[in-house]
Amino acid sequence: MSVETVLLVAVVAVALSFDLLNGFHDGCNAVSTVIYTGALKPRIAIGLAAVFNFAGPLVIGVAVAETIGGVIDAGQVADRPQLIIAALLGACVWEIITWLWALPMSSSHALVGGLLGAGLAALGTGGVHWDKVILVFASLLISPFLGIGTGYLLMRLSRLFFAKSRMNMARADRFYRHMQILSSSWVSFSHGSNDATKVMGIIVIYLAAQHGLGVEDYIAQHGFPLWVILSCAVAMAVGTFLSVRSFRLIRTLGEKITKLHPINGFSAEVGGAIIIQVASLLGLPVSTTHVVTSAVTGTGLASKLGGVSWKVFRAIMLAWVVTLPFCAIVAAILYYLLDLVM
Repeated sequence: MSVETVLLVAVVAVALSFDLLNGFHDGCNAVSTVIYTGALKPRIAIGLAAVFNFAGPLVIGVAVAETIGGVIDAGQVADRPQLIIAALLGACVWEIITWLWALPMSSSHALVGGLLGAGLAALGTGGVHWDKVILVFASLLISPFLGIGTGYLLMRLSRLFFAKSRMNMARADRFYRHMQILSSSWVSFSHGSNDATKVMGIIVIYLAAQHGLGVEDYIAQHGFPLWVILSCAVAMAVGTFLSVRSFRLIRTLGEKITKLHPINGFSAEVGGAIIIQVASLLGLPVSTTHVVTSAVTGTGLASKLGGVSWKVFRAIMLAWVVTLPFCAIVAAILYYLLDLVM
């Protein structure tokens, strides 16, 4: 086996490991509300989420992957596979830490932070495409506010429908529990279409580098490799399915931010799914964690300010703020360490 093949296998293995951790960490975004409102049993909810996580990138396409792939100048990565490995490992470290702390975090922030940290350490400022970085930052920054707004708006609309149809509370709970099966599936589908494709973009950076091409030129000449799409979709789905073993993050989203009723769960899921789906179609990477958590908060605000646990929300926000610089620093350190042995 050639050195080039060994390095490619190493890059793909680390990328798929991050993808699996992403599914394990973020799978709760789609299932926490549907579990805590009693719409679905945990194993059924997580199994359904895994299926739709797999389907998302296959149906929607790879526009987000092309955006992420453009953050770093692939032409300068061919002899620096440690850049990609360090970026992914830096993000993996934060995934594990925040899981232990039971804090929802942005895998997107972690991935971009790792890529920037390792990229700057290896290539300097000239190896980063700052126009792509600004686009990524803008979408990550704006999406949580859109999540709060859509969660709030859809909660108000759902309550209006509830009032106009003159349902009693028991009947409304039954209706929205059934609707949550659809809305939860949509969040999982959207999650796969956005998050799994980010890892595809990282792999394609290295594939393009091996051909001495930029990401756009590589895709134009060779197309987007089907094996990359399928392997990342499978890793995301497997990670999501394994999240049935841990309720750390599911409890945070399902219990601690606001008191959830089926109407809250449905409103938050639909609001989050709309934003993530539109972003995927536009090629904009967003954080499923940010969007869904914000949408859940928006449904609490639609009830009353006291309906939201601001202490928990502040802890989550702090984790979001720390994510990018932490992953950037860890990735840069890992790059220098790997550079000594590779």
